[in-house]
Amino acid sequence: MQEKQFNWMPKAAIFFSMILLSSILSNSYATTGDLILDDHSVTPIFDSEIFDMDYTFFKENDFKRYLIFGTDTQDIDFLKNNSLYGIQSDTGFFYVSVLSEKSVSNLVAQGYHVIEDYKLDFHSSDEIISDSSRIGKITGSSDAKKKYGASGNGTIIAIVDTGVDFSNPDIQHSLARDKINHPIMLDPDGQGIVLTNATFFAYIDENEIIRNYSKPLPSDMTSSVYVNKDGVFLDVSQGGKGSKIPIYNSFFPQLGTSPIFEGILDKDMKIGKDNRNYIKSKSGIYHLGVIYQGATQGPQARIQVVPVLVVDSFIPGIYDTIISDMSTSWKDYTRFDLKQGQTPNYDFDFTDEKPIVLGSGKEFLVFDSNNDGKNDYSAGTFGAQVLDVYGVIRNNVTDIDDSLQAINGTILPALDSDGNFFGLMSDFMGHGTSSAASITSRGHEVYDIYNNTEKHSIIGVAPDAKIVPVKALWFGDTVYGWLWSAGFENKDHNWKFSGEPKVDIISNSWGVSTFPSFNASPGMDVLSLILSALVTPHSLDDDYPGITIISSAGNSGHGYGTIGLPNASPFGISVGATTNNVFVGYGPFKDQPRFGNSTIYHDDVVDFSSRGPGSIGDPKPDIMSIGAHGFTPSNVLKIKKDSKEESFSLFGGTSMAAPLVSGSAAILMEEMRKQSQDYDPFLIKNILMSTATDLQNDPFTQGSGLINVETALNYVHGDDGVFIVYNDKSYDNIKKILEPAIENINSTKIGFDQFQLSSSSLPMTSWFGGQLNPGDRSTATFTINNPTDEELLINVKSQTLSLITKNQYDGKTVVRQHDSILNKTDAFIPNYVKLSDVTNHEKIGDFFDDQNPIPDESVLMIVNVNFPFADFMNGTSDVYADDLKISSLYLYDWLDNNNDTKITSNELSMINRAGSWGTVQELRVSEPDKKFDGIPLVGVYPVPTRHSYWLGDTKQNSTSMDYTISASYYQKEKWSMLWPESETITVPAKDTGTINVTLITPNDLQTGVYQGFLTFESDRHTVNAPVSFVIKQPITENDTTILIQGKQSDDVIYGNGYTKGAFDMVNRYMTGDWRQYYFDIQNESINSGAIELSWTSDDTNLAVFVMDPQGKIIQTNVPSGVFGHFLKWPSLDWLGNSIFSQGGGFFPVKNKDETSTVLFIPINQTGTYTLLTHSTLFGGNSTTEPITLAAKFTNISSNMTSQNQQIESELVSEKEATSPSQIPETIIVEKYTLPLESDSSFGTGIAIGVGIGIAIGILSIFIIRQKPPK
Repeated sequence: MQEKQFNWMPKAAIFFSMILLSSILSNSYATTGDLILDDHSVTPIFDSEIFDMDYTFFKENDFKRYLIFGTDTQDIDFLKNNSLYGIQSDTGFFYVSVLSEKSVSNLVAQGYHVIEDYKLDFHSSDEIISDSSRIGKITGSSDAKKKYGASGNGTIIAIVDTGVDFSNPDIQHSLARDKINHPIMLDPDGQGIVLTNATFFAYIDENEIIRNYSKPLPSDMTSSVYVNKDGVFLDVSQGGKGSKIPIYNSFFPQLGTSPIFEGILDKDMKIGKDNRNYIKSKSGIYHLGVIYQGATQGPQARIQVVPVLVVDSFIPGIYDTIISDMSTSWKDYTRFDLKQGQTPNYDFDFTDEKPIVLGSGKEFLVFDSNNDGKNDYSAGTFGAQVLDVYGVIRNNVTDIDDSLQAINGTILPALDSDGNFFGLMSDFMGHGTSSAASITSRGHEVYDIYNNTEKHSIIGVAPDAKIVPVKALWFGDTVYGWLWSAGFENKDHNWKFSGEPKVDIISNSWGVSTFPSFNASPGMDVLSLILSALVTPHSLDDDYPGITIISSAGNSGHGYGTIGLPNASPFGISVGATTNNVFVGYGPFKDQPRFGNSTIYHDDVVDFSSRGPGSIGDPKPDIMSIGAHGFTPSNVLKIKKDSKEESFSLFGGTSMAAPLVSGSAAILMEEMRKQSQDYDPFLIKNILMSTATDLQNDPFTQGSGLINVETALNYVHGDDGVFIVYNDKSYDNIKKILEPAIENINSTKIGFDQFQLSSSSLPMTSWFGGQLNPGDRSTATFTINNPTDEELLINVKSQTLSLITKNQYDGKTVVRQHDSILNKTDAFIPNYVKLSDVTNHEKIGDFFDDQNPIPDESVLMIVNVNFPFADFMNGTSDVYADDLKISSLYLYDWLDNNNDTKITSNELSMINRAGSWGTVQELRVSEPDKKFDGIPLVGVYPVPTRHSYWLGDTKQNSTSMDYTISASYYQKEKWSMLWPESETITVPAKDTGTINVTLITPNDLQTGVYQGFLTFESDRHTVNAPVSFVIKQPITENDTTILIQGKQSDDVIYGNGYTKGAFDMVNRYMTGDWRQYYFDIQNESINSGAIELSWTSDDTNLAVFVMDPQGKIIQTNVPSGVFGHFLKWPSLDWLGNSIFSQGGGFFPVKNKDETSTVLFIPINQTGTYTLLTHSTLFGGNSTTEPITLAAKFTNISSNMTSQNQQIESELVSEKEATSPSQIPETIIVEKYTLPLESDSSFGTGIAIGVGIGIAIGILSIFIIRQKPPK
């Protein structure tokens, strides 16, 4: 280990340079394990030939978005006057602002806590063949449509995402509209403003004939309109000097020095064929502007410039129509396709474009460049309401405080009646468009998906639902979007409920992984608390009905505890992801033998799907849907003139799963309305969970199972014996934990009459038994609602998954092997191992036994492959994490069609796969005994080249590595801690029945979270209610010493006393495996705790976070330090984003020795303190590793100081070995006497500090590492 440290330490400067470089070059790759998809990112081009400008405008600016926190004693007038919105509480406040670094420095000097706002993590990880994505089949929506005629009609879904581009004809119908047919769209990011306040005066006589005007123009006119033999023109050129046009900078504050810049147009714009045939303006004043938007990264990293004309076509002075010069814009956008020396033939002509009027139903800015009947260019949708974040508009019609300059959350009208601006909705990232399309695509368009001439249609889950796009790329804008969607209106910082939500469902396909930056654990942070309140009826207003909010769980699996904020909100619906192998044979998956030759398999849990529990111990996720993968219609924008690409894309991740559940909920709501059944968000959640299909996984992986909207509608109609189940205790148990944090939100100061969770208990299908002490009992009453016409006999079982057996196989990879069928130079095959060979050979005959290795009683098979950390990361590399290699994992059904005993790719059907960039891979297969028609085959695929965390593919050939395959088989068995009062219950027709269930915890149960199911089963329907509870370690006496011995476990399902290998260096911050410990401080005299955590492998590393009873992070062994101050790092061990990673890389920061860490906890109140461990790195010699925790809780007072110092001196001089009973002394000794040269991370920390010339950084690290926090 020391040699490895020595090799990394001298290159600290290079290492730090790589970190800085990675922040600039991030996200040039999309990664899917062993499949590296280079998206060909290019440097965005900001110039245009349509207008000229000073391009130094786009130099780096010092404006950024900030989240500002402070105490209630501080003066906040400045923030009130310079913020988008804020939240205040009894103990402090929170504002979102765009400020200069100088202003921020002043705030910091005044004692404010300021962090830079974060961009959101979007969880994306024929004869006509209908429903090519199988969405309808897998979700049950196709059968729901056939059986009940339900398709989401009358239901509105807000897509809070990157925006939505409605240019694809398959989704244009789904844009939500108000009573006068105007689109309903919101842009709280403030990107979509289009300025059109350049004015051109036309002299129009009484016969509506335009005449040339020779008199002086009115003083407020930019120029005039003239007539010649070629037509009628705006005099833009003005004799060659051009016209200065104010242009809104949609990239601010990321790019540009202000939200408005000046462009010079010098080409006259045609508005008429002659003086009688021209675009009419009733006032004779034409408004001209320019749309300036685009993408700064990705395949569409290009700027789009569109000249636009605004006219008052019906009433003088009331502007109602826009006309965009799409043909000129298209030629500018694609001018890079021209041969050298060629120039585009711009027409600068509005007369050949289509006028767009709000309410016409044709607000889409689209263009067909080659007249083939299909649009291939889009500039968005006209009619968005945009939040004037930067105060660039002074709308005299609206009552706006002049001192705030419209920066106080003013929503601008979709079109200014004076003609000075309008709002536009666009989506150049495509993520929000795919989310919306997965719901509402109507399947009219056809696509050649597999390039084999077969035509496919793509049908969404709820094609008749309506979509309200809410563009929110930043954490700070999501709350505004939520509240607006839920029916609240903001006026002068006050939120008032309008009486009715604008939408029925809010769908979030994003999250925030770097939760330490927000100083609270996921679920207890302010965003999650607001989400919980928004879901709960009457929480924000007596008349507020609550709103269903559905969120993606995240793509940070396969470790547990990986659901970030706000998706960990206990009352929202969190959605995990399942497989759907339609991607096999498409695009980059084509002619790659490791993906096999079949698309038939689906409905297994995806390896990257984030898992529970929540930090408070509640069961998460709630439900599952398709996440790997499906096809969705995309926008029609083509980057090249002659592009043959069709307007669809491959979509996936929990980003896809969440909108599919949102669409399913829309269908459910539609049918309940048709049946005159009342509902609220909790009932919707309970029905979806009670009608889900069991995937045979544990609750923290699958929730209640796979969404099944047909079964949900069967419940609504009382068909097929379907019933639902809910209990009366979960809500109260969760509310009790959340209340200390949520009560800090002072409703009156943010314009609410109330901000609280309902005092009335609300029913929930899942049962969170609460945070209990060992030996406690907890009882819940479960209600079974039977809507059918028949009496139901229901069996009630408590169940948990137990390990039957774990078999292993050791091997060594052979790299770069070719398939005999697809003998391509760049296509390689896995190392194939029969599942029957993955066994524990107890006698020699076992080596020749090809019998089915899957036990008959097995309901779940988990296959892992693990390999040593030294094989994964080259420790002799000059730069940390600069030389990585992995082997990914596949499972196939092999049908030896020609009986030659040779495996070829055309004989393989892939069932599931796993490919994290870490030392342990994991895939899962539900009901494995039903999955194979042929021979079960494991594939270990050595990725053919080595990769750098900082630079991606190094193009260096990989080498062989040792590996171990593990196959674990599970069955369901009785859970001994859960006791129903009866094993059966009879529920009368169209009635309810109740049963009490008691949770009995053993006296010796160690602290942690425990999970299982309560299963309600009739002869035709089964409900799997997830159950979890927390065991706290009670601390009643001063000087209490705790030892929680770790255990080596073969079980990779969540358990206490060990952690599993699950880190993924190309994923996000939450990736890895998390474990929870809870300490109930009952003695008021205790004011401190000392904790040591230890593990076994030198290459494993644990980050530790401690939260107080309000969920606030009060201590960690990886404080952000200098990186947090200067680079906004969430923790010291984080490597940040890179061109290869979304932020899943960590450095082994150690503060004691290679296999342990220590930390001191300040305790200032009684209550439950939560400790989270995060396995950021894992040795890889096994699939799990034990964690031992030793702690002492005591009182440190001033009169004890001299005595403690004397004890410390004695211990240092004696250099005693420490036993568990001496843990406090161990911590003191190690914290104060650790030699600098023995800790590579500490040395690196100093080297980095020196490298960037920040002396305070060195001091910060020294203090953090050498003194207990105060």
